[in-house]
Amino acid sequence: MSDGCHVVTGASSGIGAAVAKRLLARGERVVAVARRADVLQSLYGAEANARVVVADLADPSAVETVAKAAKDAFGPVRGFVHCAGFAAPAPLSLVDGAVARRLYAVHALFPMQFLGWMGKMPNHVAGASCVLVTSLDCHVGAKGNAAYAAAKGAVEGMLKGVAAELADRGVRVNAVAPGVVETEMAKFAWMDRVSSEELAARRADYPFGFGRPDQVADVVDFFLSSASSWVTGQCLVADGGRSLK
Repeated sequence: MSDGCHVVTGASSGIGAAVAKRLLARGERVVAVARRADVLQSLYGAEANARVVVADLADPSAVETVAKAAKDAFGPVRGFVHCAGFAAPAPLSLVDGAVARRLYAVHALFPMQFLGWMGKMPNHVAGASCVLVTSLDCHVGAKGNAAYAAAKGAVEGMLKGVAAELADRGVRVNAVAPGVVETEMAKFAWMDRVSSEELAARRADYPFGFGRPDQVADVVDFFLSSASSWVTGQCLVADGGRSLK
């Protein structure tokens, strides 16, 4: 078991749950963050090395809530993986300002502020690593996804700046931009709302098929591990070959 703990947001499902479960399986301490208390309890309630934090990351108090919970439970942070997020597909003319601001707050503002807290000693251990999950939508246009792509684009926009600042403190920050991953969020946002023909057409754009949460967790694992100790400020696109089209 390593010193410190890993904070994983969006740990109630999808990529976040895959990452948290993998860390726990190898004996790491995990602070699992999400909005759904019942799901967090069912997933992590029996795990001695897990603590759950129920928080709405759009709330200005969320950074303090998560930071205090991590420190009180396990001490300094070794790893931070920001998977929390939501999609809100809408034509450009119907983008709701309040929803767009919430997208930005959850996807970009929370991790930026949490990294600001984490970068201060003694809030992190030596060699700490952080991974931000963005989206292929920043790189490949998709109708109806402008607000979501803008929020994820803000994450990629801040990546090199925060990585440069935290490098002086021995903290690495990288990102992964997945293509379509079969998660509850994707199914709710669009998969269950399109025809079987349209879904098949989208799937055909992926030479290696749609992704699974554990495949993205593989990339996250690389960035958290010593195998990437010479890597920071980088965004790796993991899209099953979609961007080759």
